[in-house]
Amino acid sequence: MKINTLKGIDTKDILNVFNESFSDYFIPFQLTEEQLVSKMLADKVNLNLSVGVFEHKKLVAFILHGFDKINNQKIVYNGGTGVIPKKRGFGLTKQMYDFILPILEEKGINELLLEVITKNTPAIKSYKKSGYKIERELSCYKGEVIVSNLNHNIEISNLRDYNWSVMQSFWDITPTWQNSNNVVNQLKNTNISLGAYIENQLVGYIIYNPKNKRLQQIAIDKGFRQQKIASTLISKLIENYGSTFSIINVDKSSKTVDAFLQKIGFEKNLEQLEMKLQLDKNQY
Repeated sequence: MKINTLKGIDTKDILNVFNESFSDYFIPFQLTEEQLVSKMLADKVNLNLSVGVFEHKKLVAFILHGFDKINNQKIVYNGGTGVIPKKRGFGLTKQMYDFILPILEEKGINELLLEVITKNTPAIKSYKKSGYKIERELSCYKGEVIVSNLNHNIEISNLRDYNWSVMQSFWDITPTWQNSNNVVNQLKNTNISLGAYIENQLVGYIIYNPKNKRLQQIAIDKGFRQQKIASTLISKLIENYGSTFSIINVDKSSKTVDAFLQKIGFEKNLEQLEMKLQLDKNQY
């Protein structure tokens, strides 16, 4: 077997191994080529920084790595690790990291991020062997949402520009990679973004991805909480897109967010760990 980057590898080849690897996952799922391309775009995947294991020139395992620069830090995000069932148990994930980490360090990468299902003990052990440490606990939600007692004194309109200095001041928790500002900026033309205004002042917003029916961000100005603004924003989405939504990777430390989501009909369907690997230039 040979380990190399995924530079020049056809998307169809990655798709085949992706689907085979996740066919018996905790929550089995399959992607179309269009869905995989969309995921790779959202995750900012760079095949030059991604890695695979090849047997007789056929891909049998992979790590898809996204890249971004955040707060002057070069960050690589694991958008998916897969090993086809018959090749598990040979330490291929650890071998892929042994191959790619010196390359990433040479390119000046500061840290690597990933999420892993809490119940996936073998994967967590493997990541820890490669140097990852648990950063925070995350919850994922889905459900049929019902909102009532709306605030009819606010104006809801399309959010044409993202004024992050204002919007971030509403946050209680920092979004994970797939819901981060840079990813949301990239999906701006296809996402639905709504702002809530009182006397022309932005007091809340919601950003929704209609392709996967996922809420990416929702936040309310701390001075305007408990005024049904979040429910009113969600009600506008329900009018046009139905009431079934999902949200992934919400920081479990926010009890307020968890209480609100469960109150309007969201149910926890998955728990994950965010793990981080800080690259030490003296490590290699």
